Amino acid sequence: MKTITVAIDCRLIGQSGIGTFIENVVYHIVNTPDMLFVLVGEKKKLEPYALRENCTIVECNYPSFSLKELFCFPTKEVNRCDAFFTPFFNIPLGIRVPIFSTIHDVVFFDVEGMCSPIGKLIRRFFIQRALNISAKVFTVSNFSKSRIEALFSPSCPVVVCSSGISEELKKYRNQHPPIRPQDKKDNIVYLGNLKKHKGLHVLLAAFKQFREALPQSKTTLTIIGNIDFRTKDEKIESLLHQHDDRIIFLRGASNDTVFKTLREAKLLVSPSEYEGLGLPPMEAMFLGTSAIISDIPVYQEIYGQSPAIFFKMGDAADLAGKIISQIPTINPIIDNLVATKHNFQHISTLILKEITSTAFQS
Repeated sequence: MKTITVAIDCRLIGQSGIGTFIENVVYHIVNTPDMLFVLVGEKKKLEPYALRENCTIVECNYPSFSLKELFCFPTKEVNRCDAFFTPFFNIPLGIRVPIFSTIHDVVFFDVEGMCSPIGKLIRRFFIQRALNISAKVFTVSNFSKSRIEALFSPSCPVVVCSSGISEELKKYRNQHPPIRPQDKKDNIVYLGNLKKHKGLHVLLAAFKQFREALPQSKTTLTIIGNIDFRTKDEKIESLLHQHDDRIIFLRGASNDTVFKTLREAKLLVSPSEYEGLGLPPMEAMFLGTSAIISDIPVYQEIYGQSPAIFFKMGDAADLAGKIISQIPTINPIIDNLVATKHNFQHISTLILKEITSTAFQS
């Protein structure tokens, strides 16, 4: 049987979001027997794979969606392989082998004001191009798949592969088991960027109502996130700069700090109005912290069988009531959900199965 070689775009390893996705996919996928891999990215970040006999490292640091990426990507090395896998929809020119790309969500088209008309036009071009030239496109939820198919015209199958708990978080929990509810800090956590569709304004309003209902409570709200200057919510940024000794803003927090804060908190609240999947509730529950989340379609899809508590999206009063009823809380158990679906070993196996089934046919 032919030994298949797969080239993988690893340039985003080390970044959050998509970077975490590709980092964990690569971690598992290279353990596949009788396969070879060409890993394209920064050599320093790919050092763990440099001594593996089935891995070849190709240096490339060109930014995504840049002219250098389009015209100077190492396509010569990629075209010696049987397939090319990228964790995003930015595809360099000149790749002749079957392409497998990834579209995590289409938030820029579903949420108004996320970018300029020109920015939307550019994204539409790249997404449609990926759907035209890929052998298959991966996405992380049935919701995202439905939105891709509704807004674009796929010329290839769109395959749901999901996302999951990272190896780094698994290692952290092995070293730091969940805390008993009575030993947790009196803290509510929000984890996410300060973008309009994340619903942070609803949480701030709910937290104010919570404090008014329970004036003696010492509960704090910790907001963990970064401000994206292109898509930030200026009203939220202004509110965060107002003095409130019960609201803590952690910007640029390390993963260990994020994990520690989630593990010690009594609740995570995710009030998002839109997500492609949304991992913070899963990460919180994996660490033994209950999650209150908005009842948006993708959350119902992903967390419908979990112990997560749903509130009516955009309803601060409903959220405040749910927060009051969930303090004190209990340790949620989602290990079965993670083991059966939202783990990267399962995800990597699915991705590779889709790639090899095409590569063997070509």
